[in-house]
Amino acid sequence: MAGIGFELRRILRRRTYLALIQAYTYSGIVSSGPWLLSIFGILLLGFLALGEHHPSSDVIQFQVSVTYLIMSSLIFTGPVQLLFTRYVADMLFARERKIVISVIMLMLAGVCALGGILAYVLAICFFSGTSLLYQWLMGIAFVELCGVWILTIMSTSLKDYKALVMWYLIAYGVVVIAGFYLGENCGLSGYLLAFDVGQSILLVSLGVMIILQFPGIFQFPGATLNKHRIFWLLVLVGLFFNAAVWADKLLFWFTPATSGAVIGPLRASPIYDVPIFLSYLLIIPGLAMFLFRLETDFVEAYDAYNRAIVEGGRFPELIVAKQGMINATRAGLWDIAKVQGITVIFAIAFTPKILTLLGYPLSYARIFQFDVVGVSLQLLFMSILNVYFYMDLRRRSVLLTCFFLFGNIIFTWLTLQEGPFFYGMGFMFSLFIVDIIGLFLLQKDLQDIDFITFVKNH
Repeated sequence: MAGIGFELRRILRRRTYLALIQAYTYSGIVSSGPWLLSIFGILLLGFLALGEHHPSSDVIQFQVSVTYLIMSSLIFTGPVQLLFTRYVADMLFARERKIVISVIMLMLAGVCALGGILAYVLAICFFSGTSLLYQWLMGIAFVELCGVWILTIMSTSLKDYKALVMWYLIAYGVVVIAGFYLGENCGLSGYLLAFDVGQSILLVSLGVMIILQFPGIFQFPGATLNKHRIFWLLVLVGLFFNAAVWADKLLFWFTPATSGAVIGPLRASPIYDVPIFLSYLLIIPGLAMFLFRLETDFVEAYDAYNRAIVEGGRFPELIVAKQGMINATRAGLWDIAKVQGITVIFAIAFTPKILTLLGYPLSYARIFQFDVVGVSLQLLFMSILNVYFYMDLRRRSVLLTCFFLFGNIIFTWLTLQEGPFFYGMGFMFSLFIVDIIGLFLLQKDLQDIDFITFVKNH
């Protein structure tokens, strides 16, 4: 996202309040991406539809279906997302720009083909009790989302942030508007059809933007595929992280005391789902700060350190560049913590008003407050991982994401045994522990970055 961050920084040079609002609005939308926009879209559509007295069962089935689609597609593509990102980054560094589009299309075709096979198998094994139309619409949406996650990786490198934001808004605007009217006439199938249409718009638009950004000749990149190193540890990082993010939700969904059947094999836990998804919308301010600080300021300091090495800088110059990178990391993490901390304080203070305004019962209040803290800690964890990705310390990333996965499973299971008062604490506590460990290790690794660079990596 650094490319977009540098472009957005130009807006801030105008030094006006309007420019500040504009830059952070673009930053918030871009950094949120299709995941958070999907959550916002289905919550908004449900709010509008229920307000107009659409059949509540159709709306709930749609929201649960899309939630499972997002979860399954993220976990399915998670193992290859980081692998693909690193591989393309190495190609760009090697100035093999013309062949990039072939690798992107090959990855997209492979993921969508495997996703289609998986969707077919799941439909036969688990969704035989649902209508054939529902199975087709779910399968199409799953394949589209798999493609969207892959193209989203490349879209964050585009400098045309205005076009990117426009297509995000158009795609999810279509989901909400078309879903509102199609759902009234066609029920669940209408909602899913609108979601499929919106995702297809996003998939095609991202594809066109990427082709224009990386023009080249479509060919099978056999020689190129064998040329660059594949970092398989990133597969574990992507798998562990995405599985960890959804582990607590899955435990709540498939614990009989906290959930109920919705459609086919899909279950939901209203007491947990509503607070956690509302909480995710509140990390948008922190994500905007993340884009400006860790994806721009830190990148500049990191590049300065690497330039000092590559260009044969003297030892005092390396020390200055190293300290600049350490300062940029500390400042970035601190600014993210301050912005998200303020958001958490306001969310906790106004929890009753927020829930009342949205029409949710106040019984969700305590879980919502735990979850707001939890997702904010998740943002901090993502920031720590981002620094580790730049430092190329893959084993550290595997270790931390593994802690997050097993910590979330264990602590969420324990809170389920203890009762409703503790719901949400498992997710929050697992991230609190992994953040403490991550910050301790990151501080140590930044101090030892010269040793890691010159000795440990050789």
